[in-house]
Amino acid sequence: MDLMIEGGDFVPGPGGLPMAVSGLSEILNYVRLSLSIRQGEFPYDRGIGSRLHLLDRTEEHACERAIAMANEALLWLPGVRVTEAVIGEGGMSFLVMTPMGEGSVELGEL
Repeated sequence: MDLMIEGGDFVPGPGGLPMAVSGLSEILNYVRLSLSIRQGEFPYDRGIGSRLHLLDRTEEHACERAIAMANEALLWLPGVRVTEAVIGEGGMSFLVMTPMGEGSVELGEL
């Protein structure tokens, strides 16, 4: 079990304390963190993070490159992989396959 984080802050639960997550939600929380943190900038584990901030969203194959960059960042999560990416005006969204099922992760501007 872990605590839900969005936008760099804990998400409050019903009683105002940080919301606990487990199962698929916990895995998607790890994916969101791994993709939104710049590679090498997480002080507790420099291996966690992605290079998505370097992606040129206007290039012809930007979605395919985003999938590759995301999967590189997720190597530390066994059985977790991104299968689709959508790049929009305000950010990106990813379809994620995990051993617990599939889900999606939305990222704002990186």
